Amino acid sequence: MQLQNIMTNYLNENSVSFNVNIVSSPIRPKMTSWEIEEKRMYKSYSFEEKRFLEAFVLQLLKYNREADANVEFRVKENKVGIIIHALSPVISEIELESSKDIDKIKKDVMYYYAK
Repeated sequence: MQLQNIMTNYLNENSVSFNVNIVSSPIRPKMTSWEIEEKRMYKSYSFEEKRFLEAFVLQLLKYNREADANVEFRVKENKVGIIIHALSPVISEIELESSKDIDKIKKDVMYYYAK
């Protein structure tokens, strides 16, 4: 419908203006295990063994040094809570990529330190 209006107005020399409705919305991933709010994403990881937790935290420290996103994490008992804060007014591709990278780090740590 909009394309038809645009093309009709384009081809019609008598009319020089046309209306296009632009909807601006924040990026929303199709499926994710992360909780998403307006300016942050968060997730909690649980570990059964201390060595997995320690390796994960170490890899997070290394990742945080080179990441473009603002990553915050907290460790308590056998859990690691991660919050990715948006640098822009809404969640952007940078934060979404960081969440995927952190999920991959968790998967790699569990695979590498498996018995």
